[in-house]
Amino acid sequence: MVGGIHWFRRRHGRSMMPYYLVAIPRTIRKWTLRRVAGVPSLGHASVVTIYFAVNVICLFVNMDRKGLGTTTNIASRSGWLATANLLFVIFFALKNTPLAFLTAWSYERLNCLHKVCGYGALVHTIIHAACYSYYFTNTGQASILLRTSDIMGIVAGGSWFLLVLAAIFIRPWWYELFYYLHVLLWVVSLITLGLHRPDLSSKVAIGTVVAGAMWGMDRLIRLVRMIFYTVNNSATLTPLSNGGTRVTLAKPPVGGIPGKHTYLWIPQIRLFQTHPFTIASAEPLELVIASRDGFTGALHKYAVANPGVRLRASIEGPYGTLPDASSFETVVLIAGGSGASFIFGLAQALLRTKATSHIVTQKVVFVWIVKHNSQLEWFSDHFITLRNDLRFSVQVFVTRSSPPPPPLPPLRSGTAVQNQDEEKKGTRGFEGDNYERRQHLHAASLDSSIDLEKSSPRSDGESTLGADADASIDEKKVLIEYQRPDIPGLIREVVGEAAAQESILIAGCGPGKLMDVMRETTADCIRWDGPSIELHCEKYGW
Repeated sequence: MVGGIHWFRRRHGRSMMPYYLVAIPRTIRKWTLRRVAGVPSLGHASVVTIYFAVNVICLFVNMDRKGLGTTTNIASRSGWLATANLLFVIFFALKNTPLAFLTAWSYERLNCLHKVCGYGALVHTIIHAACYSYYFTNTGQASILLRTSDIMGIVAGGSWFLLVLAAIFIRPWWYELFYYLHVLLWVVSLITLGLHRPDLSSKVAIGTVVAGAMWGMDRLIRLVRMIFYTVNNSATLTPLSNGGTRVTLAKPPVGGIPGKHTYLWIPQIRLFQTHPFTIASAEPLELVIASRDGFTGALHKYAVANPGVRLRASIEGPYGTLPDASSFETVVLIAGGSGASFIFGLAQALLRTKATSHIVTQKVVFVWIVKHNSQLEWFSDHFITLRNDLRFSVQVFVTRSSPPPPPLPPLRSGTAVQNQDEEKKGTRGFEGDNYERRQHLHAASLDSSIDLEKSSPRSDGESTLGADADASIDEKKVLIEYQRPDIPGLIREVVGEAAAQESILIAGCGPGKLMDVMRETTADCIRWDGPSIELHCEKYGW
């Protein structure tokens, strides 16, 4: 159903249709795009609600097994449903999922369904264990629970319970530990579940084999890719300001276009870990990584200690589904922090399309929000490219740095001679003052510059790139504003300026709160008599 809706919208969304055929789906999207606690949107919440309803129906409908009471019927049915949910848990966790070809969702967008099915499997497991324990205890057959097969079932259920606890409490705190526990407990639960009902006639064992086969095949595909891209591959590390690290790979993956993400493996940093990062540039393959704890922190420390070092590395991927930005008349790209890798990738795709085919996109609003102006160095070369395309309106918002002071007036050469007595008395001579002023100006230039051009802050807190009024590129195209942006106002302004027959892509990557604001504002802007609006949000972390 999701695949069919996606195909129809992409194929007929811009064609001239009767207003009622436009109004109905847009009204639905206006509500399903909105944020709901626990899931990305009301659309996801609707799918989750249907999922739980199906589980409840399957648990209680047609419980007519002869010779079994209500308690044992529920116990048996919940065991079956736990196994069925296990298959969906694995299916939605596959990195190489077939749904990426059928819908607009790659594996990271299916992660919420993976979690929901995991919770459902645990609930059925608890019901299964509680009902059988109650039945056997009340009938004086508690010793049955000590059989080897039943102990294996208890271990499997306990593993699932620990899996969920780790996802809730350990994952936000220490991801690496969570990942190792996740894989270990999953393998233990799969083996013990098979030993709980080893007879193939019970069909539980078949479900276990299918789940293990799906997971194993996905892992095998990823391993083969990793080995293939290890050959003649290396990563060059370049430290950036404010904890950033640029990683340049010698061997890009097939299909590795900017905006998608790939898993990076550098054994000298972490031998048994791979981590996903968005591709910022494909020629050569470039990843811009913000340092946190764990792998990214260790990577940045190594890059600072060994700038320009080349390390043995490999990649696995790429993954992700991207909208075709070149098919929209207006494109709005918004990013926070290192999420700029994603929107710079989409921007590069637009630049490549301009050089090779008919131009559809006429306007691109590019917004990047950073905490400190030193982060602008991360994508300095890319900014220069964007500024040379007249379609781009580039805005940068710095939220935690003050604007640099204006340049000091030039010093007169005559003041260079100072009284020797003043020097003997310890007063500061011109050279000391001049050195301090030069350092001050240099710092101001670096703080406010993306491409080593000086800029002078405006009185209202803004600064523009480029001090030369005769520069060939209009300096007002790139704004550095030292304030928080009005994202809702920006989106509404762009939509309000668009004609009804136009199409708009609003795409962004960043922290959850930023994506929530984009989602709510976009939903508010969808009207049956307005332009066609497509929303694509990438959130930090997978």
